[in-house]
Amino acid sequence: MKLKISTPAQVVYQWEIAKISLPTENWMLTVSAGHAPMVTSVKPGIISIWPAEYTSSKEFFISTSKGMAFVDGKIVRIVSAEATVNPQESSAVLDKIKDDLEKKIKQLKNEWSIEEIEKNMIKLEKVNADIKLKKMNV
Repeated sequence: MKLKISTPAQVVYQWEIAKISLPTENWMLTVSAGHAPMVTSVKPGIISIWPAEYTSSKEFFISTSKGMAFVDGKIVRIVSAEATVNPQESSAVLDKIKDDLEKKIKQLKNEWSIEEIEKNMIKLEKVNADIKLKKMNV
């Protein structure tokens, strides 16, 4: 099965895979060859990928922001605002970004700015995924 993960700026990953698990609004969705066609939203979190040439113990991970997944049984295409194979920021920088976002969200809650709260919550979920990914890659 083919997989392509892209952002508006670049193709992050494109390869043959055995299966993939991705975070959706309701559950972790696992897709393998022959899966029924579908379109689903992807929420910020960790995508697990099992390349076709490896055994199931050789999975690797990509953090993602909010996006969409298109599945047809032969191809999985994920389009996301952001996707990261290996966060370039240090753990300390990621923790600082997380703290700043949490403070900003708290402030926005006092101002009743629902749209801004939602945007920053999505950013916070992506940073949390990057922190988790960083720890997994250590």
